[in-house]
Parts: sequence; C-alpha cells; structure tokens
Amino acid sequence: MALSEDELQELRETFDHFDTDGNGVIDRHEFRELLKSLDPGFNEDDVVMGLKVLDANENDVIDWEEFRDWWGAR
Repeated sequence: MALSEDELQELRETFDHFDTDGNGVIDRHEFRELLKSLDPGFNEDDVVMGLKVLDANENDVIDWEEFRDWWGAR
C-alpha cells in the first residue's frame, strides 16, 4: 500500500525527530530512543533485532529510505 503525501510528510517528521544529530540516519542510540518512546519495556535485544529488520543494506544505521520502505510495508 502506497503512502499518501500527508502520510509521507508525517513519517518524515517522525524520522527527523528521532534523527537527533541531523545526520540523515537513525543510529543505534537514536533507534533505542524511538523504541522506548513506543514501549519503555523494549530492551537491547529488541534494538538489535529491530536494526537487523530495518537496516536493509546492513550498515548499522537506518536511513530515510529504509525507514520509509519498512513503514510503508506495514
């Protein structure tokens, strides 16, 4: 299912919010904060597993395209 322009804009705002250093990717620390905002019960194993799922090119960060593609596939 394709995301609407409004959904894409909102998703981009979410991505940018958690990309706290503004370098265009969500690193492990930023991803941990994202998960904790969803559920404080997430632990380090959840962070590692989530990175494996979202990080399609396996460079240990989540870029905008990976985040968008994952969210759009949900």
